[in-house]
Amino acid sequence: MMRVLAMSALAGAMGLAATVEARSLHDRLRSCLELKDMTKERLDCYDAILSPQPKPMPLPAKVVSDCRFSEVENARLICFNRFVENTAKPVAPKATATPAEPTVVVPTARPTGAPTR
Repeated sequence: MMRVLAMSALAGAMGLAATVEARSLHDRLRSCLELKDMTKERLDCYDAILSPQPKPMPLPAKVVSDCRFSEVENARLICFNRFVENTAKPVAPKATATPAEPTVVVPTARPTGAPTR
């Protein structure tokens, strides 16, 4: 029983460490947004954090770390921007339509003189 609890605690700590690491990576990438957009300086900032590993035919990026596989500098910069800028801008809650009127359920009255069970 103690071994199971220890393993669960270890797994939880590892998950927390991965979350903290991802947050740290994200924060470091966001710091590159201070540099002018679509410049070599911003790309150099991203590349210093996630070094490029170009592939001839990279798949579309599903996570920010996939951006480093693009050979074309502009494509790599746009890819990084897509992931980093989207999370940097606060998302305002969407305006909802006018709320519907609440439905009131009124019990029906029994006809007078109706037999009761």
